[in-house]
Amino acid sequence: MPKKSDASQKDSGQVPIPGMRQRRGRKRRAEILRAGRNLFAQYGFRGTSLAMLAQEVGMTDAGLLYHFPTKNDLLLAVLEETDEAQETRMAGDLDTANADYIASWAEFGQVLEDDPVLTALDVLMSAEHLQTSSDFNQYFRRRYDSFRNRLVRSFEAGRAAGVFRTDFDPQTEAVLMLATLDGLRLQWLLSDGRISMANAMRYFIRHMEARIRA
Repeated sequence: MPKKSDASQKDSGQVPIPGMRQRRGRKRRAEILRAGRNLFAQYGFRGTSLAMLAQEVGMTDAGLLYHFPTKNDLLLAVLEETDEAQETRMAGDLDTANADYIASWAEFGQVLEDDPVLTALDVLMSAEHLQTSSDFNQYFRRRYDSFRNRLVRSFEAGRAAGVFRTDFDPQTEAVLMLATLDGLRLQWLLSDGRISMANAMRYFIRHMEARIRA
């Protein structure tokens, strides 16, 4: 039997409209990212296989690899997406250096509590790749550098504007803020939420600001 022409296929509705294919592709990609986020957080990178991911979204391994050629590509995409989600929860332009950015960190503990899967993923992935030279290790290094540098710039801007005192070290304060948040994430996870990141981070920022305010 001769094949239908392209025109007759379109008339019969058998050929998807390009925009529809793109929407389906975006939806499928979002489903894969969501599955990767959950499985990586639960089983870690090494404990999550492509077969598990494909089964979770109801597709073949080949179909999964069409969207993400390697498991590494998928994890990096998951990390980038979750970082973007976190940043949109923070107040204002994150690259604006001022004292308001420092104050916005009081709510970062609440941001992390609101998304326990993301928090578990972050802690587990950073621990798994702590002593490797992998792309993920470099990713976490760059992210720490970025956050720390933003905090330093904001401390320095607040000091220059007369909001903060002059006799403190912005670099050390930035390191302490990140260390506090990291410690709270781990304690929150290990206590099954009994230790509140939200309350502790608000307390820390409130007292830190009182200590360095001009």
